Amino acid sequence: MTYYLRHYFDPFFNHTKLSPAAVSHGRVDHHCLGYVQNIIAGQILAELVPAPEDTEFLDPQFILDSPVLPAGPNTIVNPENSHQLLATKNGYVFYHEDLISVKKLLNIHGDVNFSTGNVIYVNDLCVHGTVRTGFELLARNILVKDIVEGATIRALDAFTAQSGIKGAKSCVIDAGSNIRAAFCENCDLQAGNDIYIEGSSLHTQMSLNGTLIVKERLQGGKIYANNMVYVGEQLGGGINTPTSIIMGYPPALMKKLEGIEDKITAVDENIKQLLKTSAKSDLHRAENRANLEFEEKRMGSLRREQRRIMKLMKKNANSELCRVIVPGTIRPGVEISIGGYYTKINDYLENVAVSLQDGELRFNSPAIKK
Repeated sequence: MTYYLRHYFDPFFNHTKLSPAAVSHGRVDHHCLGYVQNIIAGQILAELVPAPEDTEFLDPQFILDSPVLPAGPNTIVNPENSHQLLATKNGYVFYHEDLISVKKLLNIHGDVNFSTGNVIYVNDLCVHGTVRTGFELLARNILVKDIVEGATIRALDAFTAQSGIKGAKSCVIDAGSNIRAAFCENCDLQAGNDIYIEGSSLHTQMSLNGTLIVKERLQGGKIYANNMVYVGEQLGGGINTPTSIIMGYPPALMKKLEGIEDKITAVDENIKQLLKTSAKSDLHRAENRANLEFEEKRMGSLRREQRRIMKLMKKNANSELCRVIVPGTIRPGVEISIGGYYTKINDYLENVAVSLQDGELRFNSPAIKK
């Protein structure tokens, strides 16, 4: 009996010869090239089926005389169907030495740019070059060996920028666990656990549930943290470099509350303007009545959401465990808030730790007690 090996992936796929995806009206998306063939554990990779009598349009290399599947690494013959080949790991599928193989680690030996497009991958990813501005990565653990520019990166677990991040105010990195970088500037970092910066952090917003360690300088930006912030050499860049640290509650709730309060401020201004206009005459009052009622309803809804978030924040407070530790210098202009207690640094401070004690912010020296 003759068999035909039916593939559930493209056996001739070549990641160096990609075409942009069609969008609509004849347009294409040059950021979407389909760089990798993702495979999930348990997925059918190939199947032996009886070859038809007419094999003219079949590839002869996949017409077999015996029912032997070309099983390579991280694949297995389906125990319930000996004619099916399954993947045993998440990864990408390809032929290697005439065997169907699945590899877990995806290496990109170069930059992420218009030759690769955005990359979405189901396992670990290593980029040996630069991630260029405007491109996106999504994978489990992600390591970038060269610079990260203004990219959008989502790591389900950990992210590492081995040579640093130059975000140009357009870089967003979101990691489920930890973020590690040689340095970072002008970017937005969000971590489920810790952030570790080997050098300096400049004008960067960070949100994390664990510990922030910046070995050198932290200048500019807003930090939402819920455990410890350690800055080795210098915190703040002076009066003209706004630097703030907000601690004591889950960062996601703090950011959400800030967004709600910004909306409340905007709606309040709208209401004031409508009331001012309505006071001019009965005609103006009639014209603005519907808009005023709408804005007042919006305000009521926002106030309810504000109270709900504040209640959640109070329930999940972690203020007593929060610390800002700076063995070096804290410069004037730095703002620190722990559990709603706020202070602005007006003078140079050396070798101090800031914490909330007995309902007030305390400055203790030395920063680290041996």
